[in-house]
Amino acid sequence: MREQGTIIVRRKSRHKGEGSHGGAWKVAFADFALAMMALFLVLWILSVSSEQERESVATKLRDYSVFEGSTSPYLLGGTPFPVDVQGQPLAQIPGQATELQDISLATEPLQSPADLHPGRVESEQDKRRLAILIGELARREGMENNLELNIVPEGLRIRIHDQADKPMFTRGSARMEQHFEQLLHALAPVFEKVENRLVISGHTDSVRYASQHYSNWDLSGARAQNVRQLLELAGVPRNRVLQVVAMAEQAPFDVENPTSGHNRRVELLLLSKEAEKLLQTLFDAGLTDGIFNKQQQSARVQEQAATVIQ
Repeated sequence: MREQGTIIVRRKSRHKGEGSHGGAWKVAFADFALAMMALFLVLWILSVSSEQERESVATKLRDYSVFEGSTSPYLLGGTPFPVDVQGQPLAQIPGQATELQDISLATEPLQSPADLHPGRVESEQDKRRLAILIGELARREGMENNLELNIVPEGLRIRIHDQADKPMFTRGSARMEQHFEQLLHALAPVFEKVENRLVISGHTDSVRYASQHYSNWDLSGARAQNVRQLLELAGVPRNRVLQVVAMAEQAPFDVENPTSGHNRRVELLLLSKEAEKLLQTLFDAGLTDGIFNKQQQSARVQEQAATVIQ
């Protein structure tokens, strides 16, 4: 009978430091780092966005439904105020590219002319922010119903027209009513800081002026000139106004009702850089030595037009 050998079992003791060589701690650390990155991202978004923007985004996320066919708010292009990693708006408003200028593109709306810095307004986004400020100033003066603002290819058009209870001028006269003067005084600091040139045009309704020696042409021109003079006295630089135009009843806003108060208006057009150049070109094609030469004149106009296009 063979003898059975003795079985010896050796147990290897583990040291306390050997557990660190596992991979579990790496997963936990990665989760922690991801959570901290998400936290800092949320805090950054809260710091650069306004309360209105946050409410708008929250509404989009809360009310979105895949069955409505609307753009998903979880995509960057579907959010109302998407921001890329460089902090610039991802969805640009169509229009001219933003040039170097002093007008801020911050998300907070402008509260007063004091928030403006001297400079030109060229981008659609800046025009919109400026229009909101002008509308707010009109509201504070109680004349928001007299005001209409439009962003046009030539710039920003500010249309101020009569209301039944708040006319701008005494009927048939170029004398301003007090509330209209107060509105212009409120807008003057805006035109003082925004360096775009202004075109001021006066318009009347279709009712003919009673005097044979004074017509709607004279009346609309006198009203536009009074607006220019008041703005200048209120601090707007003299050279800021490029043109003052009398339009009489030739460009009615309400074509169906030619006697409507909307046709009795003053329009202020803040010109874009391109529109200003084109307008100046129209009046810069003078005669050489007072003599008309068709060939030289045509060549000069074509040269100037090519310079503007470039």
